[in-house]
Order: sequence, then C-alpha cells, then structure tokens
Amino acid sequence: MFGSLAEKLFGQSYYARYALIVSVCQALAVSILEGLVLAVHSKAVSQISLFEDKVKNDATLLSDFTDIYAQGRSMTIYHVLFIVSQFFQLGLCIDALYHQNTIQLIALSLFIFAGLAFSAIQVYQSTSLISDNGISPSIQELIIKGNDTLPKDAVPYEIVIIIVMLLSSMSFAYLAYKLYQEFGWTIYKKIGADMAMRDRYKMYQIFIMLLKFDVFFFLGFSIQFLALVVILEATKEILQHVILSVLTSAGMIIVGFWGVQTERKVLMYLFKLGVCVAEGYIISKIVDVSMNPDKYHGTRIFVTFFLSVCLVLGIVTFVISLLCLKNFDKGLKFHLSRSKSLSSQVGGREGRDAFIENNRAYNLETVNRHTQRWSID
Repeated sequence: MFGSLAEKLFGQSYYARYALIVSVCQALAVSILEGLVLAVHSKAVSQISLFEDKVKNDATLLSDFTDIYAQGRSMTIYHVLFIVSQFFQLGLCIDALYHQNTIQLIALSLFIFAGLAFSAIQVYQSTSLISDNGISPSIQELIIKGNDTLPKDAVPYEIVIIIVMLLSSMSFAYLAYKLYQEFGWTIYKKIGADMAMRDRYKMYQIFIMLLKFDVFFFLGFSIQFLALVVILEATKEILQHVILSVLTSAGMIIVGFWGVQTERKVLMYLFKLGVCVAEGYIISKIVDVSMNPDKYHGTRIFVTFFLSVCLVLGIVTFVISLLCLKNFDKGLKFHLSRSKSLSSQVGGREGRDAFIENNRAYNLETVNRHTQRWSID
C-alpha cells in the first residue's frame, strides 16, 4: 500500500512531486505561524480578563467588558480551524495526486485561495477586537492603556501568513494547471472510451469532491457556531444547533457518499432533504447575523464568510446530486466495480497500468502515453 502511494506521489510526475512539496510546506509553515498567532491571542484574552475587577462596580463598563471578553474567547476557534484547514488541504492534495484527479486539484487551488482571503480577514479581526468593536470608548481606553500593543501583537505573524499563503496559492495554481495537462489515463483505467460514460463519471467525481469540501465547511461552521453559543451562554440555541446543523450535516454527507456509490435513489432523496434542511438553517443564521450584529462582535465577518461558503456549496452540491441521480442505472456502477475488481486481480504494475474497454483488459504499456487525455472541458 505504502509502496504504491509513494510511487504515485513521487515516481510518476515531476509536477506532482513539487505540488506535494508546496502543500506540505504550506501546511507546516502556516500551522506554526498560526499557532503563534493563537498563543498571542490567548495571551491577549487572558490579559483582558484581568480588567474584570476594575469594572465590576460599573454596570455599563462590566457589560462592555463581558462582551469583548466573550468575543475574544470565541475567536480562538477560528485560529484552530485555520490550522485544521492546512492539514485538510494536505490530505486533499495527497488524495488528488494519488488518484490523478484533476477536478479535485482545481477545487483545491480555489480552496487555497479562499485560505488566502481568510488570512487577510483575520488581520482586521485581531486589530478590531478592542479598537473597533462597537463598545464604549471608556473600556477601550482602559484596556489599551494597560497594554497599548495588545491589538497589534499578532499582526507580524499574520502578515507573514498572508505572504506564505499568497506564494503557495500562486505556486499550486500553476502546478495544478501543469498536472491538469499531464493526467489523462485514470479515466481510461476505469471507464474506457465511451464519451457518455465519461461524462457520467465526471459528474460522479465532482459530487464526491464537493462532499469532501462539505465535510470541512459544514462541520467547521457547526463546530465554531456551537463554540460561540456556548461561550455566549445561549443555552437555548445549543440543542437546536446540534440537531439542525451538526447531526443534519454529518448525516446528509454520509448518506450522500453511500447513495452515489451504491446508486440507491432513496438515499439520494434523503440527501436532498438533508441539504434543504441545512440550507434553510444556514439562511436563518445569515438573517440572524445581519439582524443582530451586536451578538457577533469580533466574529461577524468570519461567521458570515463560513455561512456564505456553506450556502453556495450546498446549492452546488444539490444541483450536481440531481445530475448524478439522473445517471443512475446507466452502467457507471458496473464500470467502477469492474475496474476495482481488475485492479485487485491483476497485481503489480500490470494491474495499475490496465484499462477496460468492451469487457477486455488492455495493458497501457502497449499504448502511446501521449494519447489525447480526458479533460473536464
């Protein structure tokens, strides 16, 4: 297994090796830098907590202090999610290179650019925690007077993160383009030359790829919002959120994977129902954020960002699921199961370099490797 993985990642493509190196370097560098940002932020929140004794006798200042302290604590989850996202993109990169999935490489490039936007947003969020948080000037002056560098301590690390993300996103986009031009045999190993079947397989791959991103964004939003309402002690919302967001998101993603791989229409209908419920809940939260901005001081931009991405992802996933459902019972499941059976029966390099057409297996070593590749155009 590990030998096959190493050969796939390092032995077949010059650009694949560099894409993996870029992904690993990004994951390690950004995770370390974001860890430093998290440490500075945690220290700042700890220092803010020391002012409670100074304002506890003033009801107005105490209210403002409670607000800024709660929001400072809630922002911790975004730093953790950003670190998790780096290893998520590394996992997607390894998976895409191993399966030579050009569609997933393109989507991963967009995901890295989204990370670049996220890194830029966090600079504003960290600097506005105190100085532009909608609270009274009195509490701002009190906290800043105690530590006048408090809002700026993490900015140098955050600037470096932006630079690293910019370089890695541009590099990976270029490498993904080159790999898109190189990869072309995977579709023949699974499907053959049937154009209609290749289109069905393309929809299947896009749907599976979207579900992988749904895992991160839907569950990422669920976790961060759950942490937010717990920190704000909004206990009435916890049960509602767990049922409508956490359980619904996890359940519909599992059902989606299972349904499209087994071509069971009932499961796909359940998946669509779950998407509709999740989308309705997301829309209600977008309305809540816009109608109650005071509730989301210091986190409003991040929450809106995740909600918007989840909303768009849900719509796109729903549409692609309709196309996949339309392709059920047209032979794709048979082709996929047959190619897997061939790979397991024919060992070594011969098994990896075989494709199926008209119920026969052919060795790709006898075929010109520069034959026209499959693309998503």
